[in-house]
Amino acid sequence: MRKTLSVSAVVLACTMALCACGTTLAAFDDYDHFGTMTRWVYVREKTQDAQTIWNKLTARADEIENSVSTEIEESDISRFNAAAAGERVSIDADTWQMLTVAKEVYEETSGQYNPATGLLVDLWGFSPRHRKANYAPELPYDREDFLEELPAEKYLKAFSSECVLDFSKVELGQDEQGYYVVKPADAQVEVDGVVYTMQLNLSGIGKGFCADEGTKILQDAGQKYGYYNLGASSMVLLSDPSHRDTGWSVSVTSPRYFSDSMSYATLRAHDIVLSTSGDYEQYYELEGTRYCHIVDPNTGYPIGADPSQSGSYVVCATVIGGNAAAGDARATALCCMTLDEALSYSRAHSSDFKVLFVWYEALTNEYIAYSNLENWTLEEPSMRAEVIA
Repeated sequence: MRKTLSVSAVVLACTMALCACGTTLAAFDDYDHFGTMTRWVYVREKTQDAQTIWNKLTARADEIENSVSTEIEESDISRFNAAAAGERVSIDADTWQMLTVAKEVYEETSGQYNPATGLLVDLWGFSPRHRKANYAPELPYDREDFLEELPAEKYLKAFSSECVLDFSKVELGQDEQGYYVVKPADAQVEVDGVVYTMQLNLSGIGKGFCADEGTKILQDAGQKYGYYNLGASSMVLLSDPSHRDTGWSVSVTSPRYFSDSMSYATLRAHDIVLSTSGDYEQYYELEGTRYCHIVDPNTGYPIGADPSQSGSYVVCATVIGGNAAAGDARATALCCMTLDEALSYSRAHSSDFKVLFVWYEALTNEYIAYSNLENWTLEEPSMRAEVIA
């Protein structure tokens, strides 16, 4: 059994060497935010005080992570998760904005994106604590080796209860004391005498929000070229100095190892946001079934893993356009939809953003790429493409 983390879900196919027009690309990298790599690529000849800009980007990312990371005990989300049902928790403006986006996408997707799956995510072994080298069971539902044993049915049933998953009941507000969030009064379940309350996870939206805030910093600094991304899920493209009209060549990583190529599709884009989610970023396999970090709120299981379902599902999705915070949530939602739902959702919002997603059809063991993008190319010969009209 193994748990595998992909290096990247969206990779820019550009060189860091000399570009056309006598310009040179340079980059700053770090691994200090949301457990993933942050990168800013810029044009050296057109950038003054690059270190100062990078310092602003990392400082802003620190602020956001401190607000919503569940690895930080005093973060707003950690304090919400520790609160009793019915308790009010004070939050800062950043958390309020991210929860507002979460509410909007939750409603827009009819609950397919649901940040209240925190208990289920932890139950399946995808919280930050499970990635630590010294992981040891500490909660009643923990398994000695979560890569070798599935969760107990009683916990799966309890943590899939509507009372701990109904994000619509989470109250957001603002008064003279500032911003606040209230955990619903009935947002708790009891198993073997232990009470568990609703748990939120905003890590995806957090990375997207960092990308959005970073874009503001770059725009204020007069940056027109380059890109900024946080890990595999959120990327903001500015202009490509070598291809100002067509933009960057973007390779979208293949969800499976079909061939020697790491990507299944390419597209060109600039001055736009890309957000990606998929079952190959974090997963483990047990008895031939893949269990990934994206938990379907409809079933309580990781996408594609519910034994009562057909095994067909959206294995990965990329959203192009809109803002990065919402895009990350939308990409996650697409992975929790049926094919008909994903197609209907994509058509209904085609004027706001575009999509590229891969559907796995279990009956025929086939991977099919669907998109409403105009300029993209399917690179993987074993897959076929379908246009979302």
